[in-house]
Amino acid sequence: MSRPAAPRHITIDDEEVVVLPAADYERLASARRQLGAREARNRSLTDQVNTLRTLLTDIRRIVDSTPDCCAAHRDTDRRIRDLVDDQRIPRPQSMPTPTP
Repeated sequence: MSRPAAPRHITIDDEEVVVLPAADYERLASARRQLGAREARNRSLTDQVNTLRTLLTDIRRIVDSTPDCCAAHRDTDRRIRDLVDDQRIPRPQSMPTPTP
């Protein structure tokens, strides 16, 4: 675990400023960049969840409106497949591509 930054408070021209050693500043800047990247990733995942929620709602509506007979179920399967194909959700780079 890294040690916390040790700022010094000084006053220049009647204005209080904080002075950090260069290594502490670089560590702080690095942490801010990492936080920004995590925030962007989180936003992307939230968008994917919302898209999936919409897709699942559409699938639920189709299944609920389909009567129980073989031809209708085959049609439902096709309609669900079409929905899934229309709403392709990009895979995160960290997620492996499924093999058929």
